[in-house]
Amino acid sequence: MHIAIYDLDRTLTRRPTFTPFLAFAARRIAPWRLGFMPVWIAAMIGYRMGFYSRTALKRFGMKLMLGNTGLDRLEEIGEDYAGARIRHPGLMPAVMKLVEEDRNSGAQMMVATAAFGFYAQAFATRLGFEHLIATRWDGSQIPGGNCYGEVKKGRVLAWFAEQAIDRNAAHVRFLSDSFADAPLLDWADEPLFVTGSPAEAAKARARGWKVIDPLVP
Repeated sequence: MHIAIYDLDRTLTRRPTFTPFLAFAARRIAPWRLGFMPVWIAAMIGYRMGFYSRTALKRFGMKLMLGNTGLDRLEEIGEDYAGARIRHPGLMPAVMKLVEEDRNSGAQMMVATAAFGFYAQAFATRLGFEHLIATRWDGSQIPGGNCYGEVKKGRVLAWFAEQAIDRNAAHVRFLSDSFADAPLLDWADEPLFVTGSPAEAAKARARGWKVIDPLVP
């Protein structure tokens, strides 16, 4: 059994997706909230300085920019957002070539991402992925925390258990652009690190990961 798992932001997509989603959705829901964008930028700086967790940051961003918008509305906007982002700035050519290769081989295709599921599902569906593991949102909280690092690996392992997949009988390819995904990269049979940075490429190769330049078709 071949299972191909792909990160979303800067692995499949050329750019991160969360902050652009906040702006995209705010324009649809309450354009006046775009005036809070400098507050959101300051909050991101605070996160990078270690003042709070990524989970707390994302929860704050949702409440700041989108208020109490219901999940159905977020999913509706997520459909339009995914279509717009796939068109521009677009996808990573080298990665999409591997997606086609995996699909043609009959692999089970999964997106495993820290992005929120209410828009990540639209990306996964449009790109032909059968399975999605993503950060959850219940309208006010992030159940289970940000789907990142060890949390993401734990959710992939839980999916294997739910599907009754024997890990020893499965070949797993995993692609990511982030060293935060080291737990899954080290666990995969075929870890592929996505970067155009020579310094990051050297660091990844030192860990035994194959490196691909995402913009080389």
